[in-house]
Amino acid sequence: MISTKIAYTIIPSPNHNLPGHPESPDRFQHFHKLSQAPFSEQLILIDPQVVPQSAVTAIHPPAYLEALEQAAARGPGFVDHGDTYITPASYQAALEAAGGAIAIVNAVTEGRARSGFALVRPPGHHASATRASGFCLMNNIAIATCYAQSLGFQRVMIVDFDVHHGNGTQDLFEQDPGVLYLSTHQSGIYPGTGGLNEVGQGEGTGSVVNIPLPPRAGDQAFAAITERVITPIAERFSPDIFLISAGFDAHWNDPLASLQLTTSGYSELGKALVELAESLCQGRIVYMLEGGYDPQDLYDNVMAIMHTLAGVQPPDDRLGPAPFPEPAINDLLANILAIHDL
Repeated sequence: MISTKIAYTIIPSPNHNLPGHPESPDRFQHFHKLSQAPFSEQLILIDPQVVPQSAVTAIHPPAYLEALEQAAARGPGFVDHGDTYITPASYQAALEAAGGAIAIVNAVTEGRARSGFALVRPPGHHASATRASGFCLMNNIAIATCYAQSLGFQRVMIVDFDVHHGNGTQDLFEQDPGVLYLSTHQSGIYPGTGGLNEVGQGEGTGSVVNIPLPPRAGDQAFAAITERVITPIAERFSPDIFLISAGFDAHWNDPLASLQLTTSGYSELGKALVELAESLCQGRIVYMLEGGYDPQDLYDNVMAIMHTLAGVQPPDDRLGPAPFPEPAINDLLANILAIHDL
């Protein structure tokens, strides 16, 4: 019998904390309420597990890990030229976050659950093999991707809907034709990458799809992107599993950027991703938390996604609709369709 369970883990990393920083344990203050969801009988809480060393070193070389551990021991401080902080607890926190991602992948690939959500911090998609950046120390979704490949899942599709481009993830897989990386993000903000013409390199040419959006793009834009880009390119690639870099800072009320997804917009995107997973890879889909910096909005948006995984109608949008008219993205879509032959 095919499982209908949803695996999840919550790793708040309370000691990875710099007072006043937006990426803090306060982001997780509402997640304890997940166990009271109307679909709670479908939820499986997965205990954190120690991430296999081989899974981490498949992405991050031992010299980088040693340097990161040493930086943590000297903390608190910063490990980049921006505001990626580290404390004495941060190295272990990053390992535990990666372990949470692996644990949910295991639950889904072993059939204990049909889908899952790793609610972990610190986030990961800006971390490259040898560089921490953008609040990220280790790249959780990249570690999970290589791990899934080691289990025999040869075609992994990563959808990254964080408001910031996942430059670390792209760098790690842009030469791998077995990983399709698709990112929606606001153009012109950190980290300044993710242009339309960044499409992969070498054997991976064509396996990177970037969708840089103008400020105030929101539900209408994402609906068009889902229909005209995400769905056809997923059907063409035919993944064995979906892994989702789930950043919720594209919500209109998030303090760090200027896109305008609503909670209802996240729900519609989540429904479409579940439908694709059902039709293409037996429902296998795993979300991993990236950004999202208003605690209540973050919880609402995560819950919207969890409702889609459960096949349950989500609650009303507490803050919708978004306040400003959306810009047209017709020209952007036309360019993407041409570049990727869709």
